[in-house]
Order: sequence, then structure tokens, then C-alpha cells
Amino acid sequence: MVQASLSGPVHPLVRSILIPEAKTSEHQLIETTARSFVEERVLPHLPALEAHDDALLKALYREAGELGLAGVDVPEAYGGLELDALSVLLVTEALGEAGGFGVSFNIHSGVGTQPILFFGTEEQRRRYVPDLAAGVRIGAYALTEPNAGSDALSGRTRTRWDPAAGVFRLSGEKQWISNARVADVFIVFARLEGEGLTAFIVERGSPGLSVGPEERKMGIHASPTASLILDEVPVPEAGLLGAPGEGHRVALSVLNLARHKMAVYALGQSRRALRFAVRFAKERKQFGRPIAEFGLIREKLAEMFLRHAIAESMVYRTGGELDGDKKAIVADLSADGGAPPSSGTPLPEGVRPSEADRAAVVRRRAATLSQRIAACALNKVLATEAQGENVDEAVQIHGGYGYMAEYEVERLYRDARITRIFEGTNEINRLAAVRDLIGKDGAPKPWPSPETAAAAAGDRRPFADSALASAVREGAAVAEAVLYAGSTRFSALFEAARRRFGPALPEAQAVVRRLADAQAALYALESTLARTVRAQAAGAGLPADAAGALLALAGAWASRTLRTNMDELERHLGASSAAPPPASGGEGTAPVDVIRAAETLADYVLSARL
Repeated sequence: MVQASLSGPVHPLVRSILIPEAKTSEHQLIETTARSFVEERVLPHLPALEAHDDALLKALYREAGELGLAGVDVPEAYGGLELDALSVLLVTEALGEAGGFGVSFNIHSGVGTQPILFFGTEEQRRRYVPDLAAGVRIGAYALTEPNAGSDALSGRTRTRWDPAAGVFRLSGEKQWISNARVADVFIVFARLEGEGLTAFIVERGSPGLSVGPEERKMGIHASPTASLILDEVPVPEAGLLGAPGEGHRVALSVLNLARHKMAVYALGQSRRALRFAVRFAKERKQFGRPIAEFGLIREKLAEMFLRHAIAESMVYRTGGELDGDKKAIVADLSADGGAPPSSGTPLPEGVRPSEADRAAVVRRRAATLSQRIAACALNKVLATEAQGENVDEAVQIHGGYGYMAEYEVERLYRDARITRIFEGTNEINRLAAVRDLIGKDGAPKPWPSPETAAAAAGDRRPFADSALASAVREGAAVAEAVLYAGSTRFSALFEAARRRFGPALPEAQAVVRRLADAQAALYALESTLARTVRAQAAGAGLPADAAGALLALAGAWASRTLRTNMDELERHLGASSAAPPPASGGEGTAPVDVIRAAETLADYVLSARL
């Protein structure tokens, strides 16, 4: 792994952030394996998968399992590879290029497996996780109902304990369940009498369990989607997941991971759209020359690369931070009888935690997985919106050809629309990000990081040091000015909004949306700045002139976003309720020649291997 050569006192994030440029030969090997699987095994068969060839779908799952792709982040004790965070991100992004199959696989390896791994008993983990990691069984997650979409915890599916039969009885309907047609194992949420929302593991073939007809969707046709109908489905006590009444914690904490995982998927789609756009722009000739030579096309390509790089920076950063949270839970598995490698001693044979103990375990682990709600939500927002914009521009660059079904960008366009809707709509995710920032104890969390937030008190840490190329230092100076000035102003406006609305702030949704967009811009800019500087210090990543241009353009983008949203907030909240706009050189006034910077970045994009 590359080690950054930094001589001076720089922002701590520069030294700690996880970056894709840190790939070793081992990382490149696993990434190549995943990309080869997508290009050689999945995409050539996509028409058959979209025509619902279930035998082929299951065969590809098994093949992915044999390659280890379904268990990259599963502990070795349960049949996985237990790879490091960078490997997991590289594999997930590569599989993101697999269209609807990528969505299906993302659901399976995420919310279809992680609830059992993180909240299941040792018996449940041993029974299910190895087969899920091997692709022998396929997982699904059944939370959404006809009347419970964004309000996910208001579902009407019910369950009761049947003492005569010694089972729970589940009844209700789940809607739009990914993998429903092919799944062997379902994570189902139902309201238990006298307890509340509770999670269960339900196996295919259970009496009373049936699957509705396949949904006719706009896109992701290779991802099976159908309703799940439960009619007094018997589930033994061994199928109870977590503890009675703790299902909401299981559901929301795992969805937090799912939002980040969906952001990684979106990166794969975004990169693919950029790659197709560059290829077409080089090959397509009009007016006697390739359209890649025209200024408007070059600008589009530079903006596409910029969007992807910004989203990628924050997604890899958050992925590295989440890895520590997940490892903490793996180390905690001994609390319910499991003892993975290097963990504590398991409970004695035959001894199992009480119901109260199981509830405590669920709460502890859910709290661990919920430390980065805002970051995961905003990852999902920015990455999926970057995906949508990049796919749209790829179609535009293709012109009429992009509208034709024989060109892959047409499918990318249809597939892209769903990512801003599922795993929580982007509107819900914006609300979640601001609500998380408010904090449960009334003390707002420092944003975008404690170190940057401390800059308001005068403790400013530079990101770039003097050893870097002048072009990088100049771009970093622009981005730093925007970041620090924007963070100071955001903090003042956020506090003004809290004073104005108090506990009702989450209900002031127009205000929350603007806060969330400013919040996202700060986190994204900080991530892009730290990632680019770290890569440059290690002699990796973009050429210095392109890196400088990227930082300057990222600063200009964040500047516009911050200025627009915070000006509107300031006018709404009243000028006297917030800090005045920063002086020249701060957010909104970044001195950037965006035309020249875009030209520099376009030169790189057209010459690089993306």
C-alpha cells in the first residue's frame, strides 16, 4: 500500500483517509477478478438475465461465490475471505458495472446477509452465512410494504406466538422485494404482539409463503423484483433474528450500511457511463473531426470525471471508516456464543444469552453501525445523483445513438433512475443526514470533521505541504479556502436554524434540504481534498496539473453549492441570525478559471485509461 510522504503538520484526514490509489498488486488482482467476471460472465448474458433466466442467475451466483466475490467482507470463520476495506470497495464498485445483476448481488451480499452476520445467533450464522457467502443460497430483505415505503417502520405485517405449535405465525404482504423470485433466505420484519417490530429469518418453501408475479420495471430488469405474501407462515423460535421488539434497530442500522453500499454500486455505473462517453467521443466524427475535439463535449467529459471523483473520494473515505465499525462487531460476536479468530472466549456449550441479553447485544451493535448515519446518507445522495447526471450526459454525447436500445448507455439511463429512490429516497436521506447532525443529546456533531470544525476557533490545519507540485498547492489552496470559510458559515447557520425551529427543525423540510446540500458539499470537498493530496504525496493518482485542476474545480463546485444554499437559508432565517458571508477568497468567491481548469482535466480524461 502506498505511504504518503508528508513533511509538515497537515490535516489529520490526509494521513488517515482510505483512497483507491492505495492499491497494491493484491488489490489489483482481486479487482481484476471482479471486473473479468462482470465483463466475461455477466454482461454477455445480460439479455438472458433480463428475460428472467433463473437457472443462469443462480449459476452466476455460485460462480461468484467460487471466486470469493460474495463473501469478500465475511469473516473466514463463516466461509468468507475477510478482505480489507479497500478490496471490498474495489470489488463492490466493479460489480456495480453489472447492471441489474449488480443490484441483485448488492442486495444479497448486503442486507440479505449482514443482518444474520451482525445480529444472528451463532447457530444462525453457522446455518446460513457460509452458504450465502458461497452463492449457494441467495438472500433477500423484506421490509417495504404497500403502505410503508419511506415510512419504512409503519408496516402492517403481523406475527404472533402460537404456543400450541411452538412457532411464530407471520401474516402480511411485502412489496418490491429484490430477489424475491429466486431467494432462499428472507429477512422479514413483522410486528409481534406486545413487543413491536421484530426481525425473522424465513426460508423459502415455508408453508404459507408465496411470491407474487415479477414486477414490470423501467430498468434493472436483471434484478428480480416481486411481492412476498405471508399467510400464517410458521417460523420456529430459531428463526427469530435479534430480539423481540428490536427489529427497528436491525432494520435501520443495516439500511445505513446499505446506503453506503448503494453509493459504491452507483460509482460503478457512473464510471461505466464516463468510459462509454469518452470512447464514443473519440470515435464519432462530425464536421470532419472527432467530437472529442469540440469544447462543449470536452467540458462535459471534464464535469463527468469531476462528479465521479468527488463521489468516489467520499465513498472510499466512509468505507474505510465503516470498516472499523464492522470489525468491532465481528470482535463482539463472542457475546452470543460465537468466537471468530482473534476474538474473546465463547460462552460455554449449551449456554445462551437471555432475551434481555440478546436485546442488549442488538442495541450495542446497532449503535456501532449507526455512528455514520449522515455520512452514509450523503454518500448515497451524492453518488446516485452523480450517477444520474453522468448517465444523462453519456446519452447526450451519444446523441441519437444514445436513445437506441442497441447502445448500452440506453440501458444505463433506465437502470440509473431507481438508485435515487430505493434504500431510502434521496429526500429521506437528506432528512436523515441533518437529523443525525442534530444529535440525540442536543449537542450538534462537528461537521464535516472535528478537525475542520475546529477551524472556526482558529486552529486551521493545511491539507497540502510545500513538497507538493505548485499546481497541486494552488488547487488545494482554493479548496481549503472554500472548505474552511464554508464550514464556519455552515456552523453558524445550522445553529441559527436550531434556535429558530428547536426540536421541530426536521419538520422544516425546505430548510433541511438546503442544510443537507451544504452539509454534503463540505463533506465531499473535504474528502476530495484529503484524497487528492494524499495520493499526490505518495506519487500516485493524477498528473500534478490534472490534480490541481480537479481540486480547483471541486472548490468551485462546492463554492457554488454552498453559496446558493446558505444565501437562501440566511435570507429565510434573517440576516441577524447568522454569521456574515466570508471575505473574498472564501466560499462563493473562489478565484478559479474554471474554463482553463476544465480544459486541463479534459486533456487527462481523454488520454487516461478509465
